[in-house]
Amino acid sequence: MDQYKEKNERAVGDTFIEWLNSEMGTKYRFIERPDLAPDLLYSSSGNVLLIEVTSSFYDREHAKFIWKSIREEEDAPNGWIGCNPNKSLTAEIYKRVTEKAKKRYGDKTVLLIEVPPGVTSAEELAVMLNKQQVPKQLPFVGIYVVGNFPRKTHSSGGYRVIPIKKLQGVPGC
Repeated sequence: MDQYKEKNERAVGDTFIEWLNSEMGTKYRFIERPDLAPDLLYSSSGNVLLIEVTSSFYDREHAKFIWKSIREEEDAPNGWIGCNPNKSLTAEIYKRVTEKAKKRYGDKTVLLIEVPPGVTSAEELAVMLNKQQVPKQLPFVGIYVVGNFPRKTHSSGGYRVIPIKKLQGVPGC
């Protein structure tokens, strides 16, 4: 596995677990990276929580801009320009949910969709996500969009967790 991707997944999972422990009063801690999917395994008082991490970008060019820059590739773009960024990001998030829902990860798996810093505020994204229809049968106990969002006049920015499907059926949560 790509070392950057592996480090990113762990950072996304750890940050979410820190938020979850703070919000829910749980004490989950990292145990291991399973050999097979999902990506990460956390435990609290004998309760297991599996985390599958994926990323969503505004479009393909945005993904290239982010990943090629992180990897310091010579052909990394100097910038990115997108059209209709809020709408594009919302569509890409639901595309990732749909793709991940086709796979089976186990009955205690949370799907985290990381959104890299961009132009959409957490508040704008939450409103747009709430307008979308979520399939009734999703094989996850929780689905969250996570990331560091920009500061805007109507948003303080920073790390945010936006629920698509709130965590259910996990002891301690």
